[in-house]
Amino acid sequence: MLILPLEPTDDDADPAFKNASSCKKWLKQLQLTNLSAAHATLRTQIDEFNRYPLRGVERMETLELLRDIVHQLQTEYAKKLVGKPLPLSEIELLMLTSMTGLWQAMATGYQRCLLAYEEGERQLKNYGALLCHRSLMYSGRQIFDFLRTGYELNGEQWRQLHAVYLFAEEQDLLSGEVEDDFGEHGHATTCRYIYLETLLICHARPQELTRHQQELLEQWISLWFATFSIELTCTVSRGDAPPLAIDLAGTQGLQALRPEFLESGNMRYLPMVPISKLLRVKTILLQQGNTPKQLDLGDENDNVDCIALLSHLHINWCEPRAQRMAERQGSTQEVQLRYGLEDIYSWVGNQPFDHTKKSANIPQENWRTEDISILGARLLRTTTTGVRLGLNQIIVVRAADTYRVGKIVWISVLPTGQLHMGIRFQPGIPQAVIVRGAVKPGEPPNKPAPAILLSAVPSLSIPPSLLLPRNLFQPDRTVEVTMTNNTKQRIKLKYSVEKGGDFERVSFLPE
Repeated sequence: MLILPLEPTDDDADPAFKNASSCKKWLKQLQLTNLSAAHATLRTQIDEFNRYPLRGVERMETLELLRDIVHQLQTEYAKKLVGKPLPLSEIELLMLTSMTGLWQAMATGYQRCLLAYEEGERQLKNYGALLCHRSLMYSGRQIFDFLRTGYELNGEQWRQLHAVYLFAEEQDLLSGEVEDDFGEHGHATTCRYIYLETLLICHARPQELTRHQQELLEQWISLWFATFSIELTCTVSRGDAPPLAIDLAGTQGLQALRPEFLESGNMRYLPMVPISKLLRVKTILLQQGNTPKQLDLGDENDNVDCIALLSHLHINWCEPRAQRMAERQGSTQEVQLRYGLEDIYSWVGNQPFDHTKKSANIPQENWRTEDISILGARLLRTTTTGVRLGLNQIIVVRAADTYRVGKIVWISVLPTGQLHMGIRFQPGIPQAVIVRGAVKPGEPPNKPAPAILLSAVPSLSIPPSLLLPRNLFQPDRTVEVTMTNNTKQRIKLKYSVEKGGDFERVSFLPE
């Protein structure tokens, strides 16, 4: 039996269109010059249409007509949200709510059709696979847009996705081919495909991927579809990638396997050994000089970008949590954070970078560590207010008067509104310095810039390095480094070790 959270229809509902014929006429007069207005109008009318009592086949035909304009407007909306710092501004959050709400409106419409199908409406007899596919697609798009923007879910979206999948499984509709003009399928798609695609993309931490990487991942999943399967049982082999679990009665997507899952009849499993082998083989071949085109990874991609994405997928899909990080210690320690090289300089150096300022008393934010190691930490902001943060941004953490500089490697907003993020520490003890390009006698001095000198780590054979503002580094450039005690040293910059969103870590040699 299909159980979905649908409100009853209402005889008082009065949408601008009540069938496919009137919908065609309405779409012709819909004004698209103002994106926000068109989006709001479309959302309002689909919501009202969903309330309107109607036979399932007429509802389905009308929804099929609406798909083109829905996808067109949603694509434009998505461009305005991907990669934004978190939490979103009030206007951006309203856009996200509107966008995910429109996906839900489409899902709700097709779910009403599914209920009519389940109740035996004769005209829908041959449309079961299509209705399940559309319901899965739009529920999945809603989940994906939340996650890729950096917002975590309360779980009800996953619950409705799993419910429709289970219904399709029970009705033997998973393999029925469905025509779909949207997506990177390259073939007639199925309910099994759209469900797997949603699970895999969402488990790949899409908020850490660029828009191009997200699109590339969709293409790869289409090409690798035969590599994946959903099983009723699972086996675990030591040394191999463990299977991932799906709780069809739960409120999450793919999960790491846990012993208690094996006792539940609601579980399904994804064997990950085949895809682990595929990812590793392609990575090795790229490292040996094969091109992405030769490996069916895309005609316009380079080896470095493909290797980075393949590695990201293997880490998130195939590697147990224990293998992905150094041993961490659970912790509820309170820590303070600051962001940006100028503020980090002032905090670590206990003096303002701009000496025209009177003090270095910079306000810092309080966060709580959830776990921490020598390599990184997982942190939770203790309030719902504070600086907006983004991926690859430099930060400094202070705990018990010890400073550690790190880079944000993932970040999300919890349903509570709190920021949740993972950071990777940069090696070495930080020291605040000022750098300026060296000049010849008689030339005007270069503008000073805040920087952080990181000490060597002999136990790991890591030499000292320098954190500079982006775009300041040039190979073999000579710069003058000034310590907080005003001692100076000339060094020659050598190599760029790592680039972040607002900094660059570089190697150097004394001159």
